[in-house]
Amino acid sequence: MSKKDKRISRLCAMPPPKDFSWIELVALMKGAGFREYCEGGSHYTFEHTNGFSFGMSKTHPSGILKRYQIDSAKEALRTVGIIGEDKNGSA
Repeated sequence: MSKKDKRISRLCAMPPPKDFSWIELVALMKGAGFREYCEGGSHYTFEHTNGFSFGMSKTHPSGILKRYQIDSAKEALRTVGIIGEDKNGSA
């Protein structure tokens, strides 16, 4: 299993992880074809190669994602076809 697959599995685990870091998210999104842009401060946009984009604020000081951010990342991965539609998000 690749690092990307392991990160996807971790992100989509039930219950959602309470220790998924911003660094892990950025690595996962880059591996899934997204580019990361900082719009100033802690506001980031992730843009996929197909043109789909979504925004997210970087968590600080901990760098650990909140539940709504995990849900947003999973929805973005579903939208671009990286993960499936089932409840856990696995393909």
